[in-house]
Amino acid sequence: MNSILYVNPTSIHGGAEEMLIGYMRAAKTLAYQPVLVTCGPGWLTEQCQQLGIPCEYLPSLPDPTTESHWSAQIKTWVPNALKIAHLARKWQAVIVHSNTPRASYHGGLGARLSKVKAVTHVHDSFNLPYRSSLKTKLLMSLTDETITVSQAVTRAILDLAPYLAPQINTVYNGLDIAAYRSVQPANLYKLWGIPSNRLIIGNASAVRPLKGQDVLIEAFRLLNQTHKNTHLLIVGGGQGQKEWLSYEQQLHAQIYKHHLQGFITFTGWQENVWPLIRSMDIFAHVPVQPDSLPTSVLHASALSRAIVASNIGGIPEIILNKSTGLLVPPSDVFTLYKTLELLVNDQSTRYILGQQAQVHFQQRFSFDQMQQELGRVYRKVL
Repeated sequence: MNSILYVNPTSIHGGAEEMLIGYMRAAKTLAYQPVLVTCGPGWLTEQCQQLGIPCEYLPSLPDPTTESHWSAQIKTWVPNALKIAHLARKWQAVIVHSNTPRASYHGGLGARLSKVKAVTHVHDSFNLPYRSSLKTKLLMSLTDETITVSQAVTRAILDLAPYLAPQINTVYNGLDIAAYRSVQPANLYKLWGIPSNRLIIGNASAVRPLKGQDVLIEAFRLLNQTHKNTHLLIVGGGQGQKEWLSYEQQLHAQIYKHHLQGFITFTGWQENVWPLIRSMDIFAHVPVQPDSLPTSVLHASALSRAIVASNIGGIPEIILNKSTGLLVPPSDVFTLYKTLELLVNDQSTRYILGQQAQVHFQQRFSFDQMQQELGRVYRKVL
């Protein structure tokens, strides 16, 4: 069986890592043997072991969450490429699929050295290496096809490098709707003492500045002044990153300043967020910078939640305003407050938006659709 090497620089639990599991599952159904190449053991490798996917460790892969400088890439570039080329030959790979552009410097050169094809997957539309013409030309020489997770990411790349258009393919991340059908709400009172008569507004993502939890807390403060039956549930954490942990401390200070301790709960990082999202009456995702295709919003759609989200990045490709959710301008506290208030006061609209979000999810973000599109890209590159 031909194999595909999937190069991912981290093994943490993040949206891109969740989706990578899906790509590797899809590869199996397309009759390829997926092999993960990552920096070391973690959540991602644990998931692979459960699925019977082989893992290879390459500790010198630069971690993009801590080493974003170009020098970190250059220092280990050739040694990593040589090791990836060796792994490609060992596993009889036909494609090296790098899960970020920065991983593609290493994976792409490894593919070239082993004379196999190279695919680059782009999940984000900010801090793109395509801002540099030198990096763009280098990545272009090391990539046969590029996959983006949304039209927003495609536009962001083409705005910087329009000549890349022939090699770019938008493939929406897909999830299996059947997996969500049996999800039951978590017992929030038992877990965190939240009274059962509270209407739950929730958020689930990494706690970091671009995700806008400070904006959400400020909007909730305005809402809670007249709606004491509401409660804000923030699911996630800083995942050990210094900047993110500092931001999380700022959020706690913001809560104490406004005496909201009894109305806002931080759960910390949770491995399984689905029962928590299922417990939410309103799901709010309000990033202040472009979010390419947030996995948590896909989860909320599949779980038929009423969604309020920032009109930015790839979010409007998931949320069709006033049809499958409500969109608000990023960083606009007052509009967010009034939109949340609208849904708090209207149970019928919450139900309708949730049902329509689930239908849209099934039509556009199914696992089967993603598998077909991924297979099309692999056939094209080969």
